[in-house]
Amino acid sequence: MRDFTVKKYIQIIESLQDNGYNFYNIKTAILDADLYNSNKKVIIRHDIDTKYDLPIALSMAKYESSKDISASYYFRTIPGVFNENIIKQISELGHEIGYHYEVLSLTRGDFPKAIGLFRSDLERLRKIYPVSTICQHGGTLGYYSSTSIMGLIKTGYALLSGKINMKYYPSIQLWEKYDFKDFGIIGDAYLSFDFEKIKYFSDTGLSWDSHGTRIVDNVYEGKNAEVTAHTTDDLIALISNDRIKRINVLVHPANWNDPILKWLKWRTLQSVRNISKKIIKSSR
Repeated sequence: MRDFTVKKYIQIIESLQDNGYNFYNIKTAILDADLYNSNKKVIIRHDIDTKYDLPIALSMAKYESSKDISASYYFRTIPGVFNENIIKQISELGHEIGYHYEVLSLTRGDFPKAIGLFRSDLERLRKIYPVSTICQHGGTLGYYSSTSIMGLIKTGYALLSGKINMKYYPSIQLWEKYDFKDFGIIGDAYLSFDFEKIKYFSDTGLSWDSHGTRIVDNVYEGKNAEVTAHTTDDLIALISNDRIKRINVLVHPANWNDPILKWLKWRTLQSVRNISKKIIKSSR
């Protein structure tokens, strides 16, 4: 079976359920004082980065809901991704909605503007859902997109013409000057967990060990870094063999395509993006 399809994602969920894992979203995990005890636990998080994520996210949300699973779905607030109808539907299925913030990237490091944008975007989301957790989005390119061939062309032209540069402003640094609790936020998907005690897996770059192409979603794992998986079958094997008790899983819905043409197109695009990310990382 092809990897990174919705059918393959369902296999992950089935394996977790068959092996006795308790499911959490980001909010319920943060609120669980016994999160790091010996019981089997898994946090399911979805980052909604592009318009391509939206229909697949809704499909995943419906499936998870049918299995009594409440996951977290983090939405950017940019045009094309901030879809009120989809957000409402996913929340009504019993899932947590969070804010996928990128404000320092969008304001090119201007902290006062960034915190103002954070406040206003959070208010927009809270008109739909009572958001209480947040998660940084990479946002290296600001409003420029690298999720389509045309987007890559436009981004390349912008880079060459000097309209954008590759200097990166991690939005998570906002909390070095401000406190997200002042906004009624109880936690951040990266800042609020000890990843030495809960194993982190991300599907970034269409593999579960894509550290070389991750710009943002790298975490310090200590000895947990020794436990690795490349393919989804590798991940399922770790689950089935009882290798990991506590897991934090990040899934980007757009990475999981069943139709063969969409699957091939997305894999080709991700290959180009992975090469670009390696160049960016090496230049820093």
